[in-house]
Amino acid sequence: MSPESSAFFELKVIAPTRLLTEARVTELQVPGLDGYLGIWPGHRPLNACLGQGEIIFRTTDNREERVMIKGGVIKVETSKIIIMADLDEND
Repeated sequence: MSPESSAFFELKVIAPTRLLTEARVTELQVPGLDGYLGIWPGHRPLNACLGQGEIIFRTTDNREERVMIKGGVIKVETSKIIIMADLDEND
């Protein structure tokens, strides 16, 4: 973790038709193409494709939340993460 990083980051999960979630997050797990990726504050910048599975994250008030996705892409920056998610047609 770099000295200038905070203890949380801003997470936005966006589907083609709506914002799925927006939260301050202390940890995040996403389904990569070859398994799950763990991301914590201070993570280095990253762009990656996502596979089918659950986005699992813990908010700053210690709640665990989950969002099911069909796939997508993730962009990790110093203090924010944006996920562009694909959903099932019924979602």
